[in-house]
Amino acid sequence: MNRSILYLSILVSALLLGALHYKIKPQIDEAKLKEYSEAFSGRDWQGRIAPDFTLKTLDGKQFELAENVGKKMIVLNFFATWCGPCREEMPELNRYYNEHKAEPFLLIGIDAEESEERVEEFLEKVHLDFPVAIDGGDVRKKYRVSSFPTTVVIGVDGRVEVYEVGALTNTDVAFANFLNFNRKLLDSGKVISAAEYRAALQKQQPLPEPKDADAGEKEAALDERGTRIASSMVCPCGCDDPVKACKCETAKKIRKALATEDFKGQSDNEIIRALNKRFCSGAM
Repeated sequence: MNRSILYLSILVSALLLGALHYKIKPQIDEAKLKEYSEAFSGRDWQGRIAPDFTLKTLDGKQFELAENVGKKMIVLNFFATWCGPCREEMPELNRYYNEHKAEPFLLIGIDAEESEERVEEFLEKVHLDFPVAIDGGDVRKKYRVSSFPTTVVIGVDGRVEVYEVGALTNTDVAFANFLNFNRKLLDSGKVISAAEYRAALQKQQPLPEPKDADAGEKEAALDERGTRIASSMVCPCGCDDPVKACKCETAKKIRKALATEDFKGQSDNEIIRALNKRFCSGAM
């Protein structure tokens, strides 16, 4: 069976699994189910050998993907302490981790280039039990992460099964069937060794560079209110610049929204909160 079709089948089954959880756990609404279906949109990544990397976790241990792949399903969660949706999904990630850490399941949080002091302070507030590492930028670039949170699921065959941008609301929907699938691969011995993984990674052709759909497009002019909001709103990319001055892609998207969308009936603060949540992404 074609691997992409297989992954799609797993995703459909996962969505059906979520319906069975209705009586024991508040279920996401229809809009959220659609969001999950669309969120698994990293189709270019599905089936590719996951890029190798080595990071030191905050508890002093060294994690190398090549030495762990083939033993467990590995989930990478790229986050930033300033990202609201990242904070919102952490309790759900932590719950699933604690319920499944005895199984062939490994979850690692990867912070986006922030100071250890800032990350430690964040962890004290959210109380995470899964390992966390700070990326200096290399891992993010290898996985082409430009928005936070981004979650990547790597199977025991060393291949990317899920590349999802956006916060997870229900990890049972997101992970359960993938974990069952990988458990079966482990039981049948259909796993990849460290040597096989490295060899496959060397043979793999790099992904083409992403095209900027807005390249060469002139930004729409902001009206008086849009200018006021863009001048007072700190860009959620993590810098200290206002949206009006920031040159990152996040700021460009926010300015475009302010210039082209109808925000009548909302206060400036309501618009800022909505845009912060919608465009919680990095500047990369």
